[in-house]
Formats: sequence, structure tokens, C-alpha cells
Amino acid sequence: MGFTVKIFCCFKRLAGISPVLAVFAGIFLSGCVTQYKIVVEFSPELQERFTEYPTIEVDIAAITESEAGEVKQAGIEKYFAPGSSIRSRCQTQTCFFFRENQATFVLPSRAPIWYKWQLKEPTHILVIASLPYTSGTNPDADPRLLVVKMKKSYILARSLYVLVEPQKIIQVSSLKSSKSKSKSKNKTQEVEQWVEPRRRSR
Repeated sequence: MGFTVKIFCCFKRLAGISPVLAVFAGIFLSGCVTQYKIVVEFSPELQERFTEYPTIEVDIAAITESEAGEVKQAGIEKYFAPGSSIRSRCQTQTCFFFRENQATFVLPSRAPIWYKWQLKEPTHILVIASLPYTSGTNPDADPRLLVVKMKKSYILARSLYVLVEPQKIIQVSSLKSSKSKSKSKNKTQEVEQWVEPRRRSR
């Protein structure tokens, strides 16, 4: 709300703009700032690695700097534990990858959950995957956890592309599926409206 007031004051000082228009301009800009389109894809290498196909949960959330610190301190196993309080506080959007569902997941920049995230004035985007633990995993820099600092964009939405690999998740400049998006609905999971995701049993 404080950010909206600042925008309002800036617009009110501009010649030729009424206070009413200034309010609407402020609300519009504050609602569009740093909203990302987020695309998550399952790596073919991950599909080939497991003989018994696992269910991988990938959480996405726009979070504050303090929340980012909490998630890193908690660690992956504690974060995904049943009844996790930090997971609940982050207000995550969860996507699932399993044998019958390997489609690319798309969270549009205008998905309703962004309105919830904007209320806390987020600074980072969290992408975290319930990939199996490996002995080489560094607890201080767990590759199954990605925290990206958000950049401001007042007009055009930004995009974040994430690839889920066997032992890590990585940010990439683009994904093959995003360049040649299939017209078939079962090839892409796209969020049109936010609902509490169902948790699949592993």
C-alpha cells in the first residue's frame, strides 16, 4: 500500500493528471511491477534416471528477503515435511511432475496468485523441488533450491524459465517447449486461476 501512495504522489505532481487518474495509475503500476511469467520444465535426463518414476513437487512463490532466509535455513527436507509452517507462509503455487504428467508448467504473469504475493511486496522468486537427496548435496547451497532476485518492470512482464534436472533445478534463458508451444492442452499445464493444489502421496 505504501508503494501505491508513493506512485500516487508522483502522478499527482504531474501536470494535467487529476487525483482520480493518479490513484488508478498508481494501482495499475503497483499491480504490474515485477510480475513474472514462470515456466517450469522436466528435464529428459531426469525422466531417464529413475527406474521407478517419482512424484516431484515444485513450489513457486514470490517471497520477501526474510522468507528467502527462512527457506534456506530450513532446508529442503524440513520445507517439504508435512505441516511445514514456512511452506504455508510462502503461499506457494505447486506443480507436480509424475509418470502420467510430464507437461511443461506455466504460471502466467497475470495469474490471480500474483495479487496475493504483491501484498507482501516481494523481492525474490522462489522455485524449490522435492528432488531426492544425494550425498553430494551441499546444505549451504542446495541445488534443489533456486532463489532469484526480482527486477522491476513497469510495463512489460518478465519471464523466468526453470529446468528440473536429476539433482538440481537451474535457471535457463529459454526452454524448447516455450518456443514451440503445442496446441494440445495436455502438453502444457497453465494456471488460469489459483486454487489450493492437491498434494499427491508419494
